[in-house]
Amino acid sequence: MKQYIKVIWNKCRDWFVLFCIFAATFSYAMFQGGFVSWFLFYSFLPFGLYAVAVLSYPLKKWNVTRDVKLQPRFAGDHLSYDIHITRSSAFPVYMAAVKEESNLLDQEERTIYPLFQRNAVIPYERSFVERGEYELFTISIELSDLLGIVKKKAYYPLQQRFIVYPQTHEIDIQFLLAGIEEGKNEVSTGNQSTTLVTGIREYQPGDRVGSIDWKATARKATLISKEFGHYHERSMIIIADVINSLYFEERMSFLASMLIHEETKRKKIDFLLAGDALFSPKTSEQSETDNLLYHLARAQPINNRAFETEFKSIALQKQHSFMVIVSQVTGTLIGQIQSKLSLHAKASIIVVKDEGAGLSEEETVIVNGIQSSALTVEVVNIPLPLSSKGSEGRNK
Repeated sequence: MKQYIKVIWNKCRDWFVLFCIFAATFSYAMFQGGFVSWFLFYSFLPFGLYAVAVLSYPLKKWNVTRDVKLQPRFAGDHLSYDIHITRSSAFPVYMAAVKEESNLLDQEERTIYPLFQRNAVIPYERSFVERGEYELFTISIELSDLLGIVKKKAYYPLQQRFIVYPQTHEIDIQFLLAGIEEGKNEVSTGNQSTTLVTGIREYQPGDRVGSIDWKATARKATLISKEFGHYHERSMIIIADVINSLYFEERMSFLASMLIHEETKRKKIDFLLAGDALFSPKTSEQSETDNLLYHLARAQPINNRAFETEFKSIALQKQHSFMVIVSQVTGTLIGQIQSKLSLHAKASIIVVKDEGAGLSEEETVIVNGIQSSALTVEVVNIPLPLSSKGSEGRNK
């Protein structure tokens, strides 16, 4: 009942305020009877009548469209579009506030003064669009009278969605893969591997007890089973940290650069992203790349979890050579990687950092202490624009 009364009040509030002002000025003129009182009433009359006209005006009949001229695809690209407003009548509109309702940050309200004009074009531009999934939901237009007493608002649903992938760079893929290619041991064609966990799903009748993910079950309060991958003729596995906030954007950019590289596609590399959940698509080659890029576009760091914890739960076949992509080297991670290596397998750690950054003193000590020749460490520097660095800095 309260909600119903609130809706009625919101619709009638401006009419009620306008009626009160009219009644007050007219009553004052009638009872006072002097020149000043009647002058006050007649002075307000045109403003009041215009306010009545604004409240009665069919704003929803306006034709509003959005024309996207330049749509971003990768982080750092430019976004440019125009909002076109067309109306049939030449009713004098003193002021109209136009706002794009979207999840784009810093989307300001634009004010136009069309007066008798029937057509208006409002340009929107954003010089730097960050990685993410964006939606333009609807456009709102609000009219106001000359004194700002009443307002009338209308919404025009114009949904549009686009994905901005991480920025890509030229990287030497062959050099980075060389460290583990010598130790690779491909899975034979048609031989299914059920030892690599690639995701989680709800428990289904027939699932083995050993496949239940007890940690995920405790979090979701329902039985959750692990999903195991089918890998055919895959030469190596890349496991990426999509948890740690340190140099997160640089890591996403590096992963996207690897995904779209022809050398990566030619070698048919399996990617396993350890983030909110283990993610590894099992579809066609092109769909797999698209799904991974989409996942990277939407990924966000997780502050209350550690990559080492997720990496420990990943089960790999002993003969698999693999690459681990992180931005921070720890003794715990080195120990876990070495425990997953067999006699003939190799592993490589790619440490992704900002341009000009290197290993810290603590990381240098840890790397120098590695005894096994089967484990190599490479530092990759990814330069990002200033806008991304500002956003990244808030995550560090």
